Amino acid sequence: MLAARFIYLNGQIVLADQAAISPFDVGLLRGYAVFDLVQTVKGGPFLLPEHLERFRSSAGMLGLTVPATDEEIATVIGDLLARNGHAEATIRMVLTGGVSPDGMCYDPKTPTFLIMTHDLFDVPEEYYRRGARLITREHRRELPEAKTTNYLTWLRNHPAIDEAGAIDVLYHFGGYVSEAATASFYIVRNRTVMAPDEGVLWGTIGSLVLDLARVDHEVISGPISLSEALAANEAFITSSVRGVVPIVRIDEHVIGDGTVGPVVTELMARCRRAMYEG
Repeated sequence: MLAARFIYLNGQIVLADQAAISPFDVGLLRGYAVFDLVQTVKGGPFLLPEHLERFRSSAGMLGLTVPATDEEIATVIGDLLARNGHAEATIRMVLTGGVSPDGMCYDPKTPTFLIMTHDLFDVPEEYYRRGARLITREHRRELPEAKTTNYLTWLRNHPAIDEAGAIDVLYHFGGYVSEAATASFYIVRNRTVMAPDEGVLWGTIGSLVLDLARVDHEVISGPISLSEALAANEAFITSSVRGVVPIVRIDEHVIGDGTVGPVVTELMARCRRAMYEG
């Protein structure tokens, strides 16, 4: 992955290797931070207003305020993309509580605000053709509606994800599934698309895909038990950097007949058209 030469930090675009964040930053000391990821399509940020809405909502849940307008952020992103010379890129926005000498007290009026770009994540084409696998872990994220930087459970389980040849870990708690660590999760039962609706992060691509599904499919939002997920006809995840990815296996359970099903195939095609032809 190409490292960006320039980043944006607290109101200025600077060389990445000269950027400095205080060792007393509460984002480092306490993990008190939120972030968001945006993918470019045809060189420009896709669904940027939706991502900024989610970013501001996440910040608000931590009592933080994004110290720039949407228009200012869009201008900075355009500048970074041009300076860093990406063909296509992932844009990462990070907001922390700022400097906290004692690791407890911080001033929400002086946060640390960082924007950086890097080349798109590499997603194996095989995932889209043959489907991917998830492993499960019992876990409920703290403040699940906020996109915080706390990915401890995902990182701790990354060796197990790799060993299983999986794409991600699926969280469940009290017998109900919620989301994957880095993606939204959905199932299809009798051509009805079903989406968990409590204790999950609002997915920008996920919302787009559900709207596309409503054209000719029933979409139901509500609790989904782990047993329902394992017995689904089809399953899929969505994320900003992956789009729609079919899931054909969860742990050792085969989903449907173990191949990419017709509904998910439809939704992958619709999502790609919305992204690249819309």
